[in-house]
Parts: sequence; structure tokens; C-alpha cells
Amino acid sequence: MKIFAIMLVKNEVDIVGYVLKAAEKWADKIFILDNGSTDGTWELIQSLKNDVITPWKQDFGPFRRGMRAEVFNEFRHLSAPGDWWCYALDADEFYVEDPRTFLQNVSKKYQWVFKQSIDYRLTKEDLEEYNFTGDFESDRKYINYIRNPCWSEGRFFRYRKGLKWDTGIASQYPQHVGTKAPQTILVEHYQYRSPQQIQKRLLARKATKTNSQVSAWKDMPETLEECLFNRSEYVYFDKDYKKIKTTPLDFGKYKSNVFKDFIKRFLIHFGLYN
Repeated sequence: MKIFAIMLVKNEVDIVGYVLKAAEKWADKIFILDNGSTDGTWELIQSLKNDVITPWKQDFGPFRRGMRAEVFNEFRHLSAPGDWWCYALDADEFYVEDPRTFLQNVSKKYQWVFKQSIDYRLTKEDLEEYNFTGDFESDRKYINYIRNPCWSEGRFFRYRKGLKWDTGIASQYPQHVGTKAPQTILVEHYQYRSPQQIQKRLLARKATKTNSQVSAWKDMPETLEECLFNRSEYVYFDKDYKKIKTTPLDFGKYKSNVFKDFIKRFLIHFGLYN
């Protein structure tokens, strides 16, 4: 079993190097598409190039989810049926559980693995108590509050030769990817990690909002103040990972349907579902 990972990145120089160093311990290949970074992210990634980390190319066009499909279609020939693809290795996520061990234990009747996301947030009190430097490794120990419940969405799919992945604007993952496993893999997500980083993120998202075809970011915050809340609105996380695994999950639109999952497994088993 091999694991291939796709990373789309833009202006994450403060954290992406640490994420890649962690991910190369479990991934066989990491393919990276940079969406026009201007803060040194691309140069840093190129300096980390090795047998695992593959800086593929830069694309300065508007962001679209189908960019991941472009990466997949370029490198899918390297994978064999039964291999796994991490179709969204986000530049601000660290895997608490070893994906290689985790995926080896997923039953073959499942083709899709979701994450359980420990989503860290900065609070107003954090900014009052600590002068964040913008250096992730220095600031990390002061980021301790998370949203509750944990968010969950797909991260790995099991490769089949017949999979099709369109490169369109809204194509987030392959068609007929399959049924999701009941167990979720634990991830620490540092979406908001310093005032400097948040401001940079907001500027990037504001530019993306001008593309009317990307609707998912229409209602995202536009100011630093909108990203900050009081600690009372979050939960202090004491690094008890066993306990966090028992917390409720928010699957959003990705909730399972027992009947539909049965049909999917039937169609995949008999080769009728590409």
C-alpha cells in the first residue's frame, strides 16, 4: 500500500515547512501546486524537494477546487488499485494518528476516510496575554482553544483505475469515490494562528471572493475582529486525544446514508461504479 498526497498552497510560509516535514514520514509522494504565493512559500517548498516532496508547478489563476484534480490526473499513473490518496493535504494540518497505520486497518468495503478536525482558534484574551510573533513554532504553545463540535470532512480515498476526477471549478474530489469509513482520523488544524497570518489569509480570501464561481468563501470573515471571539465561546484543549475522539462530530452535508452506502458498495463490488 502506498499513500500519495495532494497539496494546494498559497502564502503559508510560516507553517508549510513543518507540515511537509511531518507528512513525509507517512506519505510516499507529496505533489504540490502553488496557487501564486508571494511570501516565499514556493521558494521554501522548492528547497525541501526530495524523493517524497515534489513541487509540481505554480498556477497564478483564480483558485478552483478542480486544481486538485489536475494534480491527481498528472500523477495517478504512479498508483495501483488499493493505494490511498490524501486528496487535501492542507498546509495547516498535522495528523495526530499515523495515516499509514490507520489506513491499513480500514476495511476494504470502505473507500473514503474522513478527518476529525481539532480546529484551533485565537481568542481576544490570547492577543491580550501574548505578543504573537508570526513564527508558528514559537506561537504554537499559546494556541490552546478549539471549536466544538469537531468538524469532519473527507481526506483520503482508496484508488481505483476507473475513478474519474473532473477539473471543473467545483470538483472537490473524484466522482463515485465510494462509501466512507465509520472511523475518523484525528487532525490538528491551525487555520488561525497569529494576527499577522490571519490578516494575510483574509487578503487572499478577499481576492478569491471576486471570482463569482467560488461561492464557498462568500460569507467568510473580512476583518481580524470577525475572526476573534471570547474564550467562553470555545473549549480549552488539554491535548487529551483519547477524550477528544469521543466528542460529537459535525459532518455538515457529508452525513452517511445507510441505503445509499449499500448501493454504492454493491456497484463498486461488481465494477459498475467507476
